[in-house]
Amino acid sequence: MNKLYNIFIKRKGFIIYSLLKILILILSFVTNIFIIRKLTVSNYGVFSVALMFVGLLTTFGFSWSSSSILYYGSREKEKTGSLNKTFWARNIIIGISLIFTTLIFILFRNQINNYIGLDVSWLILIWLYVSVAEDYLMQYFLTIKKQMMSSMLSVTAKFIYLLMILLFSFDVKTLIIMNIISHSTVLLYIIGIDKSDIGKFEFDKSWFKEIFNFSMWQLFGFSGLYLINFGDTAVINHFLDIEDVGIYNAAFKLFNSIANLSFVISSYYAGAVSRYFINKESSNIKFFFYRERFLISGLSTFVHLIIIFLSKPLITFFYGIEYIDSILIFNILMIGSIFRYLSVFYMLYYNTNGKYKLLQYINIVRALINVGLNIILVNYWGLIGVAIATTIAIIITFFISMLYCEKRIFKLTKENGTV
Repeated sequence: MNKLYNIFIKRKGFIIYSLLKILILILSFVTNIFIIRKLTVSNYGVFSVALMFVGLLTTFGFSWSSSSILYYGSREKEKTGSLNKTFWARNIIIGISLIFTTLIFILFRNQINNYIGLDVSWLILIWLYVSVAEDYLMQYFLTIKKQMMSSMLSVTAKFIYLLMILLFSFDVKTLIIMNIISHSTVLLYIIGIDKSDIGKFEFDKSWFKEIFNFSMWQLFGFSGLYLINFGDTAVINHFLDIEDVGIYNAAFKLFNSIANLSFVISSYYAGAVSRYFINKESSNIKFFFYRERFLISGLSTFVHLIIIFLSKPLITFFYGIEYIDSILIFNILMIGSIFRYLSVFYMLYYNTNGKYKLLQYINIVRALINVGLNIILVNYWGLIGVAIATTIAIIITFFISMLYCEKRIFKLTKENGTV
């Protein structure tokens, strides 16, 4: 009993951080239930397409450079006690990126409206800028090891969003406005920024080049990751119809929320693992990859199996009987989610050892496999084929990473150096 107690105490910070992320997932799930029950299947399909464009803008507008603060900022903080060079380097990168994204968006706004089937292009652009501020604050707090504060941003936004949905009637356009309002509230967390972490403008050319190179490779990989959901939605919308988009995305949104919880692991441990490799702490590397990893992986797999077992009563009870076709889709995707949790440890290895180029190549390969199999399998099994394609792509790239990383991780635990 004492041993179990000590295990929890040693991991208290990670457990609390994980519980907050689970709370965010629950808030998202409950919110989605009310949205699905209020909207028709067709309108939910329209909302799903609108969200797809929000994802497109955030991917190419700013999120591709987000992790540069976490990996390079924590490294700078470890060495100098501030984030000054990293902060200003990313400001330059994100400023140029947002200008370019905004111009492209303005040029194609009519086409976006036509594709969505609703005049919401300007609202989506405003949502983008709100998302930039929210993401910036979240990554900053993660970098300075205030993980709880980082999580509370999302808890605040999700809670206010849910509250607005419960209090007011809505359609698709109103939902987008509610998203903008609720997520804008996180700007209040700016008061938690330590000015000494930022300082005056400082431009370090070599540091900027390193962060820019890292970020560009993230953009390359993020493009591939975005193609997965974009590809699924686009293929379904092309070969099937808008109601099928709604059915599939009801399952995909729930799967993606659970699968993305895997990033709790990488975001929480990134700073510590970076330090292990910088300082060549082979004993800590061994402890993390051969004890923490197995403990977390085993627990996450067990939870996945419970969710799969309960998927039918959960989906039919919360979403309604009209979404019964989402159940098998969801269960297939959840198999892929198990492998996403196993893969996140390899992502930590890649990013902390300067192998981020290889990681992004793998992400592109995963996207290409996903889209290619989508086109083939949708003609045989419809929505089930799309789910199978997504899961197969995740599993294939997991094994690619396993073959590359495992022998190198093992070698690191035996040597006082990195490879």
